[in-house]
Amino acid sequence: MIKTFCILTIFTWACPASVFASEHFSDHEQFCLQQPDKQCLAYINEHIADSELNSTQWYKGQSYLFDYYYDKNDFETLKAIVEPFADRDDLPKVFKVQTYFYYAKALRYYNNDKQAKIYATKAFDNIQQMYESFSDPMRILELANLQYVFGNKETAFQMLLKAERKFGKSKDPIFNFELHSNKANVYHGLGDLENAKTSRKKALDWIIPTQHQNKIIIAQGNLARTYQLLAEYKQANKYYVAALGNMVTPSDDLIKATYKLRLAEISWQAKDLQQARLWLQKVDEKHLLSSSHKALYTQLKAAL
Repeated sequence: MIKTFCILTIFTWACPASVFASEHFSDHEQFCLQQPDKQCLAYINEHIADSELNSTQWYKGQSYLFDYYYDKNDFETLKAIVEPFADRDDLPKVFKVQTYFYYAKALRYYNNDKQAKIYATKAFDNIQQMYESFSDPMRILELANLQYVFGNKETAFQMLLKAERKFGKSKDPIFNFELHSNKANVYHGLGDLENAKTSRKKALDWIIPTQHQNKIIIAQGNLARTYQLLAEYKQANKYYVAALGNMVTPSDDLIKATYKLRLAEISWQAKDLQQARLWLQKVDEKHLLSSSHKALYTQLKAAL
């Protein structure tokens, strides 16, 4: 997820809960492209069921499952399935690192920051060892993302610049998507929305030609949110609507509700109250899980 650790990736400004895209130790979208005609979650569960318990393939399937729920912003399910592994010492190393990462993210979502940082530190230490051993460019993006979320923004930015200098000529769309998404996160955190917008557009340009629908949706939503914060409402509306057009399964319902809520907010901010009411009516309130989104829904409902 850099699930963007994404790896870690992408800070879904449209969905603050899913602070950053997908982990690339186990990119569930890449796995599911092997069987594009099957529903992704069903395919992952089928893989787990067909694998010998505690085998390498079984753990790999579990990690795809973690990444799936992380990318879908379903932190309730994610926490429930990761927690039993969080403190086990008998796990394969890479799987253990993934467990630390996803558990840290789930704990943070539930505002348990103290415990989240403990597991994030464990993930950071292990990923750093892996990077020093293999110089995998995705690992340094994960390190930068962890620094951004749980550490220091300036340190995170320097790590990203290092990755760009060393691997910037790469034509790998996933690497470039994650790189520019994470740069945008840091720019945003430092209050530089113009550079954040530029980086988010680059991230979207890299991922659009791929078949990674969830990453495309996240990239469009992140760019839309940045445009919204810059009061460029026409462009924000364009990219949120485009993202909704890419949502085709019920598993997207959580993100769909958030993007529709943002469209209602944009219309309200642009003084188009009729359109704001129309979008708000389309929001399925039960899929708004974060307290900030629930509060915004209540505010808009009262205002409209």
